[in-house]
Amino acid sequence: MPPVGVEVANLQLDTISAQFLADVEAEVGSAQAAVNLSQLALAKAQSADEAASTVLTADAAQLEELNAAQRQAATSVQTARARLREFAVDAYVSGGPGAPIQALLSAGNINDFARRQGYLNTVAAESTDALRSYVQARSATSRATLVTVNALQRAHDAKQTDDLALEAAQADLATKTTALHDRESLLTLTGDAISSPGTDVPRMVLDAYQRAAAAVQAKGCHLAWWGLAAIGKIESDHGRAESAHLAPNGDLVPHIVGVPLTGQNGTALIEDQGGFAHAEGPMQFIPSTWAKWAQDGNGDGVKDIDNIYDATLGAAMYLCATTTQLETDLGLAAAYFSYNHSTDYVAEALAYAKAYESADAAGLVPKMGLVPLWALAPRTAASPGGTAATASTTSTTAPGGVTPTAGH
Repeated sequence: MPPVGVEVANLQLDTISAQFLADVEAEVGSAQAAVNLSQLALAKAQSADEAASTVLTADAAQLEELNAAQRQAATSVQTARARLREFAVDAYVSGGPGAPIQALLSAGNINDFARRQGYLNTVAAESTDALRSYVQARSATSRATLVTVNALQRAHDAKQTDDLALEAAQADLATKTTALHDRESLLTLTGDAISSPGTDVPRMVLDAYQRAAAAVQAKGCHLAWWGLAAIGKIESDHGRAESAHLAPNGDLVPHIVGVPLTGQNGTALIEDQGGFAHAEGPMQFIPSTWAKWAQDGNGDGVKDIDNIYDATLGAAMYLCATTTQLETDLGLAAAYFSYNHSTDYVAEALAYAKAYESADAAGLVPKMGLVPLWALAPRTAASPGGTAATASTTSTTAPGGVTPTAGH
């Protein structure tokens, strides 16, 4: 079981700590050790099975070396022995020596008992015949032939036992390997979800900010990751709102939904086909705005408002549409105001941006990796499922009770 009972598909961003990561690392170590032991057991079982095959082949070869008469006698012994063994199994299954008594107890009437007793007598007679045939076959066979037959039978039995042991070892290794892959997947997700050094930003979310910023920088927009992170902090606490679960591809579940934009309580009045609109996803886009700025940030062919890579790239494109001079406070303020028409929102966003910029300048924040984190996740990890939940409060409400006056 994973730490605190969390499954791979249900890793909540707001539950991750350094101790949690250490626990998962320990689980991976234990799972790897179990796999190693299972591999040793499998190797031992394979060796035993191969040895049994060698003995069986050798004993079968000895039987072939007998002359025709001896081989015929050996065949008779083997056939009689097989028939006798079948009766022994049948007798065990049907109740053994106590079968007549059981037949009497279970009979509905005396005629029923007679029929059952007759069947048992027939079986007993046939088993006696089988025993007599076996004894006769043995008596008519030379000692050398019997030795060969007995050795071959023991070899068959040993091979059968070793085959079963090998199958069990293979099944055990498969189970242990599956458990290891599951723990490795959880470790990957835990590493993605734990906050990056020097910030409160989960590693995968930071990776999404950095890649979105790099994408717009390549188009001539001077947006740094920390300028984008300020938006993510206010809108959803970097994807942690609604106790969201993280998937290896950057999906966040459940669906993060803000309050209805009714024009009351400081919100803008925005309607859609279903009534009042809601801001959605980790970057809190209004659906009509997302329809214009939707992006595919993780290359899976889907523009998902609940995917951190898609949403952050869409937000970066949106900010850059206001001005490309986002390396300045003036430019950022204008872009933030276009994102949410509130001076309090702008002031808060700038404060977060400056804090993240300082951490970055001090070398406390990891640089963007060569490969995006969504591409590094083990393929065995399952994506979380479940029904989308609707939030009872908006994730765009700033600390201190300031509610944005408009959506974007």
